[in-house]
This record gives sequence, structure tokens and C-alpha cells, in this order.
Amino acid sequence: MSITERRQRERDALRRKIIDAARTLCAEGGYEALTVRSIASRIDYSTSVIYSQFEDKAALLRAITDEDFAELTRQLLEQDAPDARPSQRILNMAARFANFAQQQPEHYRRIFISPPPPVSVEESAAEHGNPNEDAYAFARMLFVALIESTPTITEQDADMLLQMFWGTLHGLIALHLTLGDEPWVNLKPLPTLVEHASRALLTGFGAKLG
Repeated sequence: MSITERRQRERDALRRKIIDAARTLCAEGGYEALTVRSIASRIDYSTSVIYSQFEDKAALLRAITDEDFAELTRQLLEQDAPDARPSQRILNMAARFANFAQQQPEHYRRIFISPPPPVSVEESAAEHGNPNEDAYAFARMLFVALIESTPTITEQDADMLLQMFWGTLHGLIALHLTLGDEPWVNLKPLPTLVEHASRALLTGFGAKLG
């Protein structure tokens, strides 16, 4: 290994250490409580070391958000069947979306419940509008295909249909994340709720289900 390669590996390891510490601190006290000083204290480095990797706290938050969205996008794309009926692809995507929230609740909360300041399109590591990198673009692509393949759908605005669908799933997921242990509410299993709600919505939109 060359000196250049070794130094790059060391920089990557340090960057990973900083991001992991920031994630832990955010989980403990939220974004508002996160500071460069608190990160430096957690990993036992000076603040100048943090600034050598990230311009400021906002840049660090952007890196965390990019990672979370990249993981969400990866999971939504996983096991997608392009040859399947669009409605089935959407049902499968909804199941994976709920699974992401259940398996990585802190990631989900960071993205959709307690998000950091908005990340501009230009500052994001993901290519905006690319279905392979942008989770929203991937979901929108499925709804465009649904509209194009289903003459009975009267609403032709893919964003409208997607956002109604997404909002319903988010509501169910948020209930489970916030009230999952509530003894007064007999919440049904999240996968069951998501499947039934997804089917009801798609049927209401006029889609044909298998």
C-alpha cells in the first residue's frame, strides 16, 4: 500500500468515526444539541480535526442525511421486479419502506420525523431525479408507470398520487414508532397495516391489483 493510499484510508476512517459519533449524539439529544465540540469530546479529538473533515456542522449533517437517504434508496430498489405490474411494484416498495422504518428507526426518524435543516439539490451527494439514487424519483417513476398502464386512473398527476400514498404510509409508520408500546392502543402489525392501506389506496386510485 502506498503512502497516499494509507493516508486516504486513515482520512476515511476518521470521517467514519466522526459521522458515527454524530449519529450517536443526535440519537441521544437531537440535532439541536449536536455541536462540533461535543463530537470532538466524544471521540477524544480536537475540534480542528473535525473541521479538517467537515466545513461546519451543517456539512456534517448533510453527510449523515445523504447516507440515510442512500440506504433508503438502496433498500427500495432492492428486489424490485421491473417486469412486474406497476401496482405490484408499488406494493412491494411500500413493504420495503415500512421494513426500513422498523429495522432502522433512527434513520427513519432523522429523515422524516426530526429532520435536520433542508439539504439543497446542489449540496446533496445523490443525483436529484435519478431513480437509482433518489428514493422519491424511484417511487415517482413507479406511479408514472401506473398511470400510463391504467386507463381507469383519472388523476394524472403522479406527484399527487405518490404524496397521498406516501403520506398514508408515513402516518402508519409514525404511529408505530411513537405509540408502538402504548398499552391503550392495540396497534395492528405494521406490515399488515401497510399492505391493507396500500391496496385500499391503489384500488381507490383505480389501479388493478393482482
